[in-house]
Amino acid sequence: MKNGNQSAVGQASRLPELTWRRHLPHYQLSAGYYFITFATHKRLQLQPPQKDCVFDAVCFLDGKKYELYAAVVLNDHVHMVINPLETLPKIMHSIKSFTAHEINKMSNRKGKVWQNESYDRVIRNEDELLEKLNYIANNPIKANMASQYEVYKWLYIKEWITDDSKTGETPVLPRR
Repeated sequence: MKNGNQSAVGQASRLPELTWRRHLPHYQLSAGYYFITFATHKRLQLQPPQKDCVFDAVCFLDGKKYELYAAVVLNDHVHMVINPLETLPKIMHSIKSFTAHEINKMSNRKGKVWQNESYDRVIRNEDELLEKLNYIANNPIKANMASQYEVYKWLYIKEWITDDSKTGETPVLPRR
């Protein structure tokens, strides 16, 4: 048991709260927004029902393990912008473990679905937040998976807006 009332679940619960290391160093601040990317093992191509599973799992944890600001599920990787309510290792373990089990079950296969590592970056200011949100919104378009962000099924951005920028990319949040 941890903190007297929460049971330890899986390997992620045994990791230190604020720093951990696999191949990449990871640091978690006590508060803040993170841009996270994780990819499939050996670039396994996710099929539409598998993308549904991943997208639904990411959205399900909104308000439970993090506040979700943006997410996109592509053919072989996922991007998210979150404000964590739990440690990043616990969050990633929850998403990867559940979705790997479900994807393997629906595909009648066994084995790894996700790479061990994920990439996380602290978002330092509002400009960087807007940059990451725009990147996520435009990623399916740049990957030729959709002609417009509105038609891409596996994309979520909190608080959509428009503005008059001439960048050619979809602006997603107003500047304060």
